[in-house]
Amino acid sequence: MGTNPKLSKKINEVVSPYCNCQWCILKEIMLSKSTDPRFLIQLKCIEHFKWEESQTLKRDIGWKEANDKWIERGFATAFSKFYNEELTAEEIYAQILNFLTKN
Repeated sequence: MGTNPKLSKKINEVVSPYCNCQWCILKEIMLSKSTDPRFLIQLKCIEHFKWEESQTLKRDIGWKEANDKWIERGFATAFSKFYNEELTAEEIYAQILNFLTKN
């Protein structure tokens, strides 16, 4: 995954709990040299957001609705503010929530 071993380790930490079989699409995406790590981290944050929204609404909102709400509610803008390759997706997501609830 590129030349940043710290970033590769962070992404692997995020992906590993979900990939306990020999072949996993998340691992394949992670190992792809053409995939931007920022994209993968944001995708993980959106997944977390999707899960929380689905729990609140008591239905699966799906990826399209999650993506639309992510943008409409300012999460995408906040992600660009807080993205740091030294942080995990969970750490970034927590900073985003903290920021958006204060504003």
